[in-house]
Amino acid sequence: MNPARFPAIIAGALLLVITVTSRAFSVPAESPARTVARVCGHCHALEIKARCLAGGCRGNNVVRLANPPPWDFVVDWMKTMGAAMTDAERQTILDYLGRSYPPKPYPLNWIKVPAATGEGGWNVVSMREHEGVLYAGFEGNGKIFRSTDGSVWNEAADTGHYTVYGIVPFKGALYAGTNDPDPQIWKSIDGKTWGLERSLPAQDHGVISLGEFKGFLYAGTARARIYRSSDGRLWNEGFSLADIPRSDYSHWVRFLIEFHGNLYTGIERGALYQSPDGVTWNIVGRNVTMKTGVRGSAVFKDALYVGNTGGGEIWKTLDGLSWEPVFKAPPYVKRGYVASLTVAGEMLYAGIDGFVFRTSDGKVWEEVGHLSPFTIEAMEIFKGSLYAGTLLPRSGQLYRTKIVVNPAGN
Repeated sequence: MNPARFPAIIAGALLLVITVTSRAFSVPAESPARTVARVCGHCHALEIKARCLAGGCRGNNVVRLANPPPWDFVVDWMKTMGAAMTDAERQTILDYLGRSYPPKPYPLNWIKVPAATGEGGWNVVSMREHEGVLYAGFEGNGKIFRSTDGSVWNEAADTGHYTVYGIVPFKGALYAGTNDPDPQIWKSIDGKTWGLERSLPAQDHGVISLGEFKGFLYAGTARARIYRSSDGRLWNEGFSLADIPRSDYSHWVRFLIEFHGNLYTGIERGALYQSPDGVTWNIVGRNVTMKTGVRGSAVFKDALYVGNTGGGEIWKTLDGLSWEPVFKAPPYVKRGYVASLTVAGEMLYAGIDGFVFRTSDGKVWEEVGHLSPFTIEAMEIFKGSLYAGTLLPRSGQLYRTKIVVNPAGN
């Protein structure tokens, strides 16, 4: 997620909470009616026997929704915005809301993972499974955490930067990129100890993506440039995909993925590119990025899928040249930000805004989760579960769900 867009996203999420449960600012506590005094705001109300448990109680308006979002992240957002409540009070609110305003049922049961994020780690933006360990890179504090079971997490690296992107294995080691203030490549042999391997030119501001292709490690930067290395230490400039002003860091190279012998990349506020050798690049799939840019990508059942960041669209190609739209998010998915695509259990999963959709054939899509009022920046399969990374300020959030192979019995 682009840090520059965070204030606008916060405002959108706050609007969601106001719409759903009203403003949720804390007021002075009054014992013993803690829930009444501490959780109430000043607009609408949700009440149990005339006692305010969420929102404001100064009027008679009660919010009633036909298809409310999952109440756990709504109530947690209220807490984040200053509504003090105990765990027991939180559960009382959730129980009541769940009975009175049942959320939309889903075929998957998502469980919040109590993952450590470290001070300032407010968003999970990259995840990678490697040799029985799950790694997560955070936005906000530039740290990398690791877990051998998906539940207990330990800090593996503190890069001193704002964000860690693109955790990938390459030639017996793990690599990761940093964004803001400097584009750096970090390396680990064992996944536990990390160190700075190389700094790329400072004018690129950040490494947004990493990928392997034909024996080289590639790094995409915040200024639409591609670098590559044969050993992770010595890097050669590969190509400038666009002529970007020196002070513009908004043309992020979002992914680097191999498909049918070619390397593909996509740029935020830019285009899709294809390269047979990592040096010569050609624009492809112009319709995919007409509106804004691209973010999520995955190879699924011999096709390449790419999601854009402005229309909630997912596009598919069989040959890299001809592209067709195969999915458009419903209108209630407001931003239409396809932040992540991943394959798990013979299904393709898409994180669009805070929703999760899936397909078994690339044609018919099913909504299978609503995890956040924000974006799901990263998803990864690990030990039979699908993990999804998102945020609920002021902390990153992880969710997981068990994956069943051939869910339709095919």
